[in-house]
Amino acid sequence: MTIIPADNRILYYSRDRETFGFLSHFHPSPIVIDGEAWPTVEHYYQAQKSPIAAYRNAIRSAVHPGHVKRLSAPPVGKARLVEGSWFAKNGKIPRADWAEVKLDIMRRGDQAKFAQNPDLAELLLATGDAELIEDAANDAFWGIGKDGNGPNWAGRILMEVRDRLRLAAVGGRAEWSSAPPEAVAER
Repeated sequence: MTIIPADNRILYYSRDRETFGFLSHFHPSPIVIDGEAWPTVEHYYQAQKSPIAAYRNAIRSAVHPGHVKRLSAPPVGKARLVEGSWFAKNGKIPRADWAEVKLDIMRRGDQAKFAQNPDLAELLLATGDAELIEDAANDAFWGIGKDGNGPNWAGRILMEVRDRLRLAAVGGRAEWSSAPPEAVAER
């Protein structure tokens, strides 16, 4: 039985990592998308930054998702990030539309993770209606950032996936598209 924190908020990056670490994109959860196998959602997500086969193979073969994140760093920026960047080492740049497509790519990865790993889907559903929060101080986009006011996109997408799983469990249509849940409900 899953015990939800008293504040009905699951802070899975730090505070509640021991119990809810499976929500992380770094959690080992093999997925296959478009005929390609990925060891984690992080591997899949970062690989989508470029169609270059050598880049994608470097991402796929990275043992740890933390290494994947370093490999996928942009070729310009903070020196400590650029140092491990596959793009910087190879004189390449990530796809130009990355900012526009990254949410849908993450959505697709998370949908695959829980659709293809029923044990994880069961754990996600067991979170009930708790708010899922990536309490990463160093990430004010996917998480809530230092000030706690970041948009928490990682948590929001997980809650969308949970809603779709719940709908499927009660016999409704759970469409695994990139459309937001409201749009799926309106179809």
